[in-house]
Amino acid sequence: MKIIKAKTAGFCFGVDRAVKLTYGLLEQGVRVATLGPLIHNPQCVADLAARGAVTVDTPEQVPDGYEVVVRSHGVPQCVYDALGARGLVVHDATCPFVAKIHRLARRAGEEGRTLLVAGDENHPEVQGIVGHTRGSVFVFADLEELKALLTPENTKNGIFVVAQTTFEVKKWQECVEFLKKVYTNPSIFDTICNATWARQHEAECLARQCDLMVVIGGRQSSNTQKLRCRAPYKGRRRGDSTGAGPRMVARRRHGGSDGGCIHALVYY
Repeated sequence: MKIIKAKTAGFCFGVDRAVKLTYGLLEQGVRVATLGPLIHNPQCVADLAARGAVTVDTPEQVPDGYEVVVRSHGVPQCVYDALGARGLVVHDATCPFVAKIHRLARRAGEEGRTLLVAGDENHPEVQGIVGHTRGSVFVFADLEELKALLTPENTKNGIFVVAQTTFEVKKWQECVEFLKKVYTNPSIFDTICNATWARQHEAECLARQCDLMVVIGGRQSSNTQKLRCRAPYKGRRRGDSTGAGPRMVARRRHGGSDGGCIHALVYY
């Protein structure tokens, strides 16, 4: 069997930065608490826990004597306020591309605009973005949800439109095209990160060449889920890292491998 590995496979810049920061702190003997799982990759999170890192959900749960790592997804402003109120040492590993969206969210509130966020309302990155504006904000998952939000009341003071960094590229393009037809000068910011664009494109290209696609990554990872959606181009079969056994790959001539967040076993 011929196996083709995606050129873009591996941790994205923001995740790689957060992981290296956390491992570095642990190696220095710092007692580390991460706000939420550092990344959506259970193997990597388990390895960090084995080295002493603890995962907490809120600033109030951080044990005394621990320093806090804010993961690459970022957090709402109220979380920074709570960390400051406790006087905790904070290592901010928010992805710079996500931090840029936070600044846009604050600007939308300052200008009185309605902020529209393309993404998953339950994802921590989106929750963080929403938590950085003081004005009206709505989250939409696709074009139909966006259309429902574009009421005169919601748009009377203008709109800012941003996207979760891992939002599906084709869905975003559909939304942007529609907005440009409806509004003369909409404030649209292409905030999907370059790694997302490149990986989703490569997943489609690989799927055209292969009989089977295996996307290696954590099931909770937005990157992994989006790649899995893009992989079955033209009806190709797809799998994931936990289901890729001998039976799945038997009688397949070409196999492609892509990764949103590569398993720690593969990466290290």
